Amino acid sequence: MAIRVFIQTEKFDGGPAIFRSRLISALKKYDDIKIVTNIQDKFDIELAFIRKVFNHNKPYILRVDGCYYEKQRARGNISLEDAILKAKHLIFQSYFSLKLCKHVLSIDNKIIKEGVDYSVIYNGIDLDYINRIDPSKKVKDGSFVCCAGWRPNKRPISTIRGFMEADIKRHLYMIGGAGLGGGKIDRKYNSKYVHILGEKGSKETISIMKACDYQIHLCHIDSCPNSVIEGISCGLKVLCSNLGGTRELIEGRGVVLEVDKMWKKKYLNATDLDNISALKVAEGIRKIMDLKVGIDASDLNIKNVAKKYRKIIKRIFGG
Repeated sequence: MAIRVFIQTEKFDGGPAIFRSRLISALKKYDDIKIVTNIQDKFDIELAFIRKVFNHNKPYILRVDGCYYEKQRARGNISLEDAILKAKHLIFQSYFSLKLCKHVLSIDNKIIKEGVDYSVIYNGIDLDYINRIDPSKKVKDGSFVCCAGWRPNKRPISTIRGFMEADIKRHLYMIGGAGLGGGKIDRKYNSKYVHILGEKGSKETISIMKACDYQIHLCHIDSCPNSVIEGISCGLKVLCSNLGGTRELIEGRGVVLEVDKMWKKKYLNATDLDNISALKVAEGIRKIMDLKVGIDASDLNIKNVAKKYRKIIKRIFGG
């Protein structure tokens, strides 16, 4: 008999929702897993994303999205810490995500005391879907791409200034709209080589990525960015900053800029994060252009990711 797994789809958008949708599609292909998305329907166990949204007495596995690390947003961690300590199992998106939660939430001893086990599983994508999309014919050969909701922590201005400083006579395609707390990227940065495209749909984004050679992702902290998984799956070599889980994803597939330091106190005081030196970014861009590696994305196939989730679901429910 199939295990009925409840996954709520009413709350959360952005990265968590994108991966959640991909995972649901992959888990539905297993005969011994039945996905339930209506809280009114019967289910055996919940796979919760970020936090437990609905009250129920069934066991749940929590896929942790990270935690708030800026001092002014600390209150957002109250419900997260409670969800962590009551879960039967925790799934972190990266080893950095686990490290960050331990640093900020001080959950190490509490997890041991509550007997909560955990795993690290990176996000994934359907590689068959990627393979069915043709590269855009509008993109120049040898180009760079970056993709984000352009809040200051995503560092759009550092990216553009560094790219222009590199002066490599290549093209940069910037995909994404303004995010919460961030303004639009100033059109003055549009140039012969910098193309500010705004928001694009999934298929068009992949098409643009497949026509490029390189990706720039300088976000201050991303636990496991879907955009980088998409980039790697499109065969891109990635330039990223050093904090976050991105450097784990691009191991052997890109270049890491050592530009950020982990703070010593529990929380990071508010600061301007879009502040990387243009010279430093330009140096990284030249390094990645010299990188001679083939890109293998098989480890990020959503089929392999779903298999790991299924194994945990079966173990926790059976236990």
